[in-house]
Amino acid sequence: MKDIEVICCGNILASDDGIGPVIAKELQSLCLPENVDVLDVGTPGLSLLDMILGVRRVIIVDAMITGIKPGTIREIKLDQIEVSRKMPEISLHDLPLTEALNIAREFFTEKMPDELVIIGIEAESIVKPNIGLTKSVEEAVPRAVEIILHEIRKPLFIR
Repeated sequence: MKDIEVICCGNILASDDGIGPVIAKELQSLCLPENVDVLDVGTPGLSLLDMILGVRRVIIVDAMITGIKPGTIREIKLDQIEVSRKMPEISLHDLPLTEALNIAREFFTEKMPDELVIIGIEAESIVKPNIGLTKSVEEAVPRAVEIILHEIRKPLFIR
């Protein structure tokens, strides 16, 4: 079982939706513990399941659009994602992130991570084609990295 995986989602050709790849690059430039993998996965859809199953702690980074102030960072735990889909949809494009996680919980319970948190950064623009983050989202990058590093450093839950 892998220890910690940081899965950074997004499309660099859609402005703020490129937040995941930007954060992946920042994290990959740091000296992280050997038990941590940082993945820049683009827009994975259901292939997300292959990335999370059998991992002890998963941190997913993605843009979200919920109508709150652009650049706002939300930490969402797996148990906060309701099957009723009252959660804001965080885009994996082929399939909403919440739906992929609900499928994983329903069909692969025994392989689900011990801990899973989504770091969602509120997007201002996801217009295509448009490379580069808006100012409000770019300013959120250092704080998002800090939050992710805090999650990485927490002691691993032992079953």
